Amino acid sequence: MEYSYELIKLHEELPIKMIIHTSDHQTFIPRHWHESVEISYVLSGKIDNIYIDGKEYESSEGDIVVINSNAIHSFSVNRGQNRKAISLFIPIEFIKAVYPDMDQVEFDCISINRQNSSENKEFTMLRENLNALINAYLDSENNPLASIKVTSLTYELIYLLLKHFKIHKKSSSRITTRKYLERLTMITNFIKENYQQNLSLDLLSNQFNLSPEYLSRFFMKHTGMTLLNYINAIRLEKSFPELMNTDHPIMQIALNHGFPSEKSYNRVFKSIYQFTPSQYRKEQKYNRN
Repeated sequence: MEYSYELIKLHEELPIKMIIHTSDHQTFIPRHWHESVEISYVLSGKIDNIYIDGKEYESSEGDIVVINSNAIHSFSVNRGQNRKAISLFIPIEFIKAVYPDMDQVEFDCISINRQNSSENKEFTMLRENLNALINAYLDSENNPLASIKVTSLTYELIYLLLKHFKIHKKSSSRITTRKYLERLTMITNFIKENYQQNLSLDLLSNQFNLSPEYLSRFFMKHTGMTLLNYINAIRLEKSFPELMNTDHPIMQIALNHGFPSEKSYNRVFKSIYQFTPSQYRKEQKYNRN
């Protein structure tokens, strides 16, 4: 998952996509957005930081966090044991097919620190639905009828969200128009494809026929992050597999992924993982032995 528009690819026979996360290692998923409604549900352990449109949450066992369509979000987890969580994606078109006014509303559905007794009941119903949905989804490879069960439970999930958690869409949403979505998508796609190159503000502004000042303000306004931080997030994520799966020198990895120097790579890496790349690699190898 990358800090850009993400196209959610579905199982061809199922209306949703589900990812089950079980890693006990430290993980950082940079900011990104997509049109699908996403549900983060922690089965055990915790997610240390979920960023959603300027707000941050810590999600523990049993917590549900619904991320609305086109909300900019990211995830960060520290090392831990027995972590298990799901990310469930519902295409916005699937919701609109049963609720055409979906463009006018969004979901206020975050269970963290909710103490109201009626809300607890509503979240309990939601957890029961999600647990059944997980079981049916996992059964889909072996049971030819599982897709029917998944579809029916997805309709029930949408019903619960609309009945108990629907609110009028806030006008302050960061990405407010299709025009801005398309522009942001073009910018992030270009950076993703060219992150190994020297991407200066002047180069990017010329590429998209925008002034450097406007491009900087536009990107910061709609993502809450500077262009440089975005570029570094992409470079960091792309470098991680090479760091963990090879013995290449840190300098070589830094230059392979667009960082101008080993010092620059160390600084960006440490800001996320609290260790330098070499320290992190050494510790992970030690933990595996």
